[in-house]
Amino acid sequence: MSVCSPGRAKRTAAQSNARRRGEVSVQLTASEFVALAVNCRQNGWDYPDWVLAVLGCESIETLDAMLDEVYDQILESNRLAVEKRLAKQGR
Repeated sequence: MSVCSPGRAKRTAAQSNARRRGEVSVQLTASEFVALAVNCRQNGWDYPDWVLAVLGCESIETLDAMLDEVYDQILESNRLAVEKRLAKQGR
């Protein structure tokens, strides 16, 4: 009998079990998702074929809307950071 370490806690129902024969589990970290948004919007890259399934999107239009929103938020965050930095320099 083996004892699971704390790092191997039970998986929730939403998490896939990659130990089943023939199955693969793919997850994106937040930084990978941001990179996907930037690369697809700013650099004009196409989506990988698997991205709809991994993100749980029903269509390309849903994915487009999601990545547009993330990219717009990135641009807004960068704009605010620049304004803040310029305001500090102006003091």
